[in-house]
Amino acid sequence: MLCDGKPVALAPTPFALLCALARQPGSLLTKHALLDQVWGHQFVSESVLKTAISDVRTVLDDDPRHPRFIETVSRRGYRFIAATAAIPTASAVQAIAPGIGLQTSSFIGRLDALATLRRAWEAACGGRRAIVWIAGEPGIGKTTLIDHFVASLGDIACARGQCVEHYGAGEPYLPVLEALAELCRRDSTVPALLRSVAPAWLLQLPWLCTADERDALRRELAGASPDRMLREAGEAFDRYAERRPLLLVTEDLHWSDRSTIQLIDYIARRRGGAQLMWLASFRLAEVVALDHPLNSLRHELRLHGLCEEIVLDPFSESEVADFVAQRSPALAGDEAFVRALHERTDGLPLFVAAVTSEVVVRAAQGGDDAALGAQLASRAVPENLAAIIDHYIAKLDDDQRALLSAAAVCGVEFRAGTVSEVLELDATAVGDACDRLARGQLWLAASRAAEASDSPEKPYSFRHALFRQVLYERTAVAMRVQLHRKVGVALERERAAGVAVAAAELAMHFERGRDPMPCLRYYAEAAEDALAHLSPAETMALTERALGLLQQALEGTERDALEIGLATLRGIAATHVLGFGLEAKAAFERAYSLLREVPRHRMLGRLLHGLGLVSCLRTDYAEALAVAERAEAFSSATKDPALLLTACIVHGEVDQRQGRSLASRTWIERGLALAESLDFAPGETFIADPQVMLLGMLGPPLFHLGLVDQARTRLQQAYARARQLGQPMARLAAIWYDALLEVRLGNAARVAALADEMRALVDEFALAQGRIASHWFRGWADARLGQPRDGYRRIREAYEENTRLGMLAGGSEVRGYAAEALLLTGDLDAAQRELEGALQFANEHAERVYLPQLLLIEAAIARARGDAGRAQTAVRAAVAEARAQEAPWLELIALLELCKSDGATSKDRRALAALVEQLPEAADTTAVATARALLDNIRAH
Repeated sequence: MLCDGKPVALAPTPFALLCALARQPGSLLTKHALLDQVWGHQFVSESVLKTAISDVRTVLDDDPRHPRFIETVSRRGYRFIAATAAIPTASAVQAIAPGIGLQTSSFIGRLDALATLRRAWEAACGGRRAIVWIAGEPGIGKTTLIDHFVASLGDIACARGQCVEHYGAGEPYLPVLEALAELCRRDSTVPALLRSVAPAWLLQLPWLCTADERDALRRELAGASPDRMLREAGEAFDRYAERRPLLLVTEDLHWSDRSTIQLIDYIARRRGGAQLMWLASFRLAEVVALDHPLNSLRHELRLHGLCEEIVLDPFSESEVADFVAQRSPALAGDEAFVRALHERTDGLPLFVAAVTSEVVVRAAQGGDDAALGAQLASRAVPENLAAIIDHYIAKLDDDQRALLSAAAVCGVEFRAGTVSEVLELDATAVGDACDRLARGQLWLAASRAAEASDSPEKPYSFRHALFRQVLYERTAVAMRVQLHRKVGVALERERAAGVAVAAAELAMHFERGRDPMPCLRYYAEAAEDALAHLSPAETMALTERALGLLQQALEGTERDALEIGLATLRGIAATHVLGFGLEAKAAFERAYSLLREVPRHRMLGRLLHGLGLVSCLRTDYAEALAVAERAEAFSSATKDPALLLTACIVHGEVDQRQGRSLASRTWIERGLALAESLDFAPGETFIADPQVMLLGMLGPPLFHLGLVDQARTRLQQAYARARQLGQPMARLAAIWYDALLEVRLGNAARVAALADEMRALVDEFALAQGRIASHWFRGWADARLGQPRDGYRRIREAYEENTRLGMLAGGSEVRGYAAEALLLTGDLDAAQRELEGALQFANEHAERVYLPQLLLIEAAIARARGDAGRAQTAVRAAVAEARAQEAPWLELIALLELCKSDGATSKDRRALAALVEQLPEAADTTAVATARALLDNIRAH
């Protein structure tokens, strides 16, 4: 574009907009028509069009109230009203041509990269999923390449997400959620798809569902594992891509959270084809230097041919010449200028463009290109690229520099209102200043998030992260500390007013502002949010960071309260990530030790439930009982029913495992009465619905007491409530306890069916518990159904995996299953070794519930060896143990075995007959039927 024969600089998009208007002088072009012509069907808002119109008017010196070039037609569009004429000479055409081609000028040296992207997209459209990385240093043109590639595809399904510095560990799946939100806005069918196949993701986008739907989703997702997020995302993307190809774009992956990296890995390895391409950019040097999890992933995927990587290089000297030629042919012919420009910028496209634009603008203001080129060539070459940004910083006035410095502390994206509060300036004036800087197209741009936002205040972003980085580093340390603290306070106020501000962002500002108390509060909130997002690994990272900062806070009750919260969250997360091992227990114990200082902490219920559960599952039964007693005491003091319920659950579980069925029943029924009178939200204190848990838990002690019908009734009630709630974790609990009862009844086919149902439920809903148990139950059934060797293998593998996770509880029973399976194979020596391990386990951990059955297995091994005396001794020991446990059902089973042998006395037979009469609820069981037949046969002879 020329004015009085001199070039006028105008950015590519406003220039393309001017061309679109000028091609149809006098015609009304609607807003939608202009958006389609200029932005190529990309999803952009009308505010972007208004900004571009404003840029054109600024360059043309056109007053919108008295227009000479562009007329606004209210609510409809724009009209070009100036007189036009044909271009008279070829030289003029040559001068204008570079301007028209500015959209492709940035792709000098990028044609191969663009071709690679198009091939990957074509493969994706053909059903072969594609993962493509674009790597390079800041300013190399990663975003420009992505923008051009996306624009070249026309009207496609494209969802973009941005990783943002400082959010990382605190915002699981941040860029993916941003992309999904964009896709939902563009395609009204996506929310329904998420509702059907990805409810865990729908819950993270709360504006897409009602409050009732959110409550139902929370119930369904209680106890779900982080793997569920991966499975659901994979299914949702694949289902969507069945209808049309989908392009996912994730920028600046070097700032990504671990959950997003895991999701990319999962998507890349999914079996089957999909019309899906995931395009991601990152800074290679940062990924390698910081040992980011992305680094190992890219190598692993590339090794298996599951990804493609494009590494962008700086412009060569000849490519710099080509770029300059499109802006000023005269300058391109000046070898000294081109050489100096290449050296000055290191060929980095961002700075090649910036310096070239500056020279062209100065040329337009007066002076010739050649003289300016010589002037540039004679200047000293800076030692690094930051010096170029310093050059532009020096051209800012004091107010602009202060504004941008404060904005740099805010982050890559910021709101003008935040900066105005930090600098104590008028918000309108700061907004106007940001608008001017955005129109200058060097420092700022309207954030992409602003295009989809309904907020009246649109956020801004730095045009390049490196600009923000240099501004941040050039701000004195003391000033940065002060600014971070002020930004944190400003963001707190905005958050209170309803603006979405992540807790992790606030924590970062207060940490860098050296204000530890609010920093720790927001780290705790961010950690809790991550746990709610099914991202326990992020919770681990956040709590580790926060706990390391505790010493910076003043000692006192507030710090103790924060430490209790952080340690409790760390313990809960550790159970998901590392199992019920020492890490989880140490975290809970750290919180537990501080309860004396803060006895009414809001996480008291979760802490005591967590510590009690971990202690119980690790077979630290004495400690679990101590926790239960303390929970009961706290409940009396605080009138908190959840604490008493925790005490009942832990007491009931420990008493049952240690063979105290009567005591276990008492505690469980007390807890059940309490749970039925209250309504607990799933996932807050208890993993599953307490009523379902307690109804299921009540089955084994009732059964051992001979109350078989009552045990079955309670189990049916557990199933009914689980179905009513629609809560998978509750269904799992019901199935688990049902399997335990059927094992005691010896119903192998039923146990096999329950094990398969359990595994299907775990797989369908990606539950954190149940997978290992389904293996040992299935192994027990397989052994009884004619496959003892396979059954043993399943049982043993499940036991070993459980042990690795630190979940030792029930080990004596599971090893008893293994001994029975080996006995059925005929390998008596191996069966004896397994049995000895089970007996040792029961002795070491006072785990007596399965001890009578273990003694009966010992008797069976002795009989198989022909040692009748040892078999008789073992059976009598089983009878004595059952009586000690006051468990009539267990005594019945042991006496039945005793009365089958030659060593049974009349007293033994009378005892068996008495038990049969005392257990009317067990009348329909195989054991009672066998006992009656045996007694009848004895009487007949």
